[in-house]
Amino acid sequence: MKKIKYKSVFISDLHLGTSHCKAGLLLDLFKKIKFENLFLIGDIVDLWALNSHWYWNKDHGKVIEKILKYSRKRNVNYILGNHDMIFRNLLLKNAFQFGEIPLSDYLIYKTVKGKNLLLIHGDQFDGFMRNLGWLYHLGDKTYDLVVFFNSVLNRFRKFFGKEYWSLSGYLKSKVKTVLANVTKFESILVQYANDHNVDGVICGHTHTPSMTTIGSTIYMNDGDWVDSCTFIAESLDGRFYLLDHKLREIARID
Repeated sequence: MKKIKYKSVFISDLHLGTSHCKAGLLLDLFKKIKFENLFLIGDIVDLWALNSHWYWNKDHGKVIEKILKYSRKRNVNYILGNHDMIFRNLLLKNAFQFGEIPLSDYLIYKTVKGKNLLLIHGDQFDGFMRNLGWLYHLGDKTYDLVVFFNSVLNRFRKFFGKEYWSLSGYLKSKVKTVLANVTKFESILVQYANDHNVDGVICGHTHTPSMTTIGSTIYMNDGDWVDSCTFIAESLDGRFYLLDHKLREIARID
């Protein structure tokens, strides 16, 4: 199978170290695509979860091996999130790398078309998201329960030949407070991007895949690999795509 080529790929919220992580789907995706740059935008390894209960299967190890292999020939950067924030203490002392992969709190990325995008996980803005509660924190037991029921439900759906359906996504769509706070999160990040004279932002954290333009500022959230299994890709000609693990297009910015 011929691989699809991209300039850059952006993923976040993989949460390796949890039973909810869809590492196998990410490995399948890596078989289908090629890229020059890989940006890991936070919560790739869930150190919170590993600290309380250890979970690590062979696919989790293969993802780490694959990323390290990529880093020997391609540009790979790891931007820290709240579930892997223990590394931030090391950043305070000096530059820190994981193998060939540099770690940072944020980066400015220049696109093929010459735009500057802020790459940041987004947990830094949790002070503005107090009402998001259980729906966005993997460490919360309620969300763990929702994901568990979602997994059981989709086993039955698969048995009857039906496609994957997201229970947590359905709940998000029905809870007005959550929708209001997602919109607020987007607006805050767009304003932050404006204040720092960049053309847009790519983030994660909320597990809510999105691609939109607010005013003249680009907002992109690459979702997660627990539920939506989505990512963002920049084509060789500079278009940005929000895609799922089957490479189905969800949104596009030309």
